[in-house]
Amino acid sequence: MAYLGHAKTYKGVADVFLRDPDRYGPLLQFIDAVMTGKSELSKAEREMIASHVSKLNGCRFCLGAHKWTLAAMDVDPNLIAAAEAGVDSNHLDERMQSVLRFAAKMTRKPKDIDQSDIDALLSAGWSDQAVEDAINVISIFNYVNRLVDAFGIEGSESYFKQVGKVLATEGYAPLIERTSRNPRRPYLPYI
Repeated sequence: MAYLGHAKTYKGVADVFLRDPDRYGPLLQFIDAVMTGKSELSKAEREMIASHVSKLNGCRFCLGAHKWTLAAMDVDPNLIAAAEAGVDSNHLDERMQSVLRFAAKMTRKPKDIDQSDIDALLSAGWSDQAVEDAINVISIFNYVNRLVDAFGIEGSESYFKQVGKVLATEGYAPLIERTSRNPRRPYLPYI
């Protein structure tokens, strides 16, 4: 149930973005670049990080949307569950586990991040750029989780499934295009 009067009919975070495209348009472009642009981290790995951060933050909306995105990418359900939980798992390789451990610390205790945390990622085989990319995914989802939760946006399984298909196949491009083409149109069921 949305908390703000103007958000009572919102079905997803896309409604927030579409309400004020001048404010959120640049953010959407950044999210798209981080989540779907070129990176050593695969799109699925970035989605796993997003799911894990969302689980840590208790953001039901983002967790639902990104679990369905992983499912639409045909990621093994065991990997999806392991990434969400973030626990040491024989379903996740050490490289991915190192990123999820880092995501947990950056989400729960960001002020405690130090050189040893970065060194652990580099020792696991990630490049400096991959670490920067992971930092951006973690940061974005800590922000978006808080935005969604503060607005009181809940979503539904059918909505998450629909969003997951769009994010898996098209990324954020349809929403970016929508905000730039006709920013004041009513609800679009993407994201």
